[in-house]
Amino acid sequence: MGEAPGGATHGGAAQGSGAQGSGAQGNGAQGGPTSGAEPVFSPDAHRLDLGRVGAITLLVGIVLTGPLAWACVQAVVTDPDPAAKGIAGFFGLLFGGLCLLFLGSYMRVTRPRGIVIDVAGIWFWHGRSWDLIRWTQAARVGLSYETPPELPTIGGPVDHLKAKVSGWLKDKIYAVLRVTDKRGIALEIVPMREEELGELPRLLRYRAKDPAPTPGMPPVLWRVRLPAGYHSFEKFVAAGERFGGHTWEGWFRRQWSGGAGRGARLAE
Repeated sequence: MGEAPGGATHGGAAQGSGAQGSGAQGNGAQGGPTSGAEPVFSPDAHRLDLGRVGAITLLVGIVLTGPLAWACVQAVVTDPDPAAKGIAGFFGLLFGGLCLLFLGSYMRVTRPRGIVIDVAGIWFWHGRSWDLIRWTQAARVGLSYETPPELPTIGGPVDHLKAKVSGWLKDKIYAVLRVTDKRGIALEIVPMREEELGELPRLLRYRAKDPAPTPGMPPVLWRVRLPAGYHSFEKFVAAGERFGGHTWEGWFRRQWSGGAGRGARLAE
């Protein structure tokens, strides 16, 4: 499911069309919950199929980490050097744990769901159900992320070697998975009114408290975690800029909270 075809639309004009509820939207144009047939989107809408992206990421992750874990186990069994056994055992546990994590999250990550950004607003689908948050219902829309702190390595030469190799392998795995170095990435939508959240009951699963709300805005928001790889954040951001106008603020950073998104906003 790729990006819908069509020509470019300027941000301000697109947002104005969405506010008037243009006839290009077809089914579900009033912004309420709908079920059944897929709505008709504006020509250059951007679609992010979270289930498909999750399946691709998990498949690549399993193919990558499974053989590496097995190779490390073989080294532990066959290598006579105790130091080599220890290093191989460490990375065997690392890759084996990652592989099991990928396998265990398969059903949750690959369930059919996704996001479409178009002239009317931001659409969410879960199975055959659709919900729309209009641009006129949103006070602010953006992509939040966290950056983990750099921690010093404590220990002897072997610990330093493990840390250095772990960092190198992490960079290589991220490159293969096409994963950004940002953590805890989420689409955050602050409503104009707190009551807006209750009008879309299927989206209550995304309700979250803003740890440091902006004065004059509701202290709650919709927060949707996004995968860090195997899709184009550039196209996602471009669609937000094109359709969202002044409502779209793009990327912003939160204080590190382990990737949970509970940190306060940081000034850029």
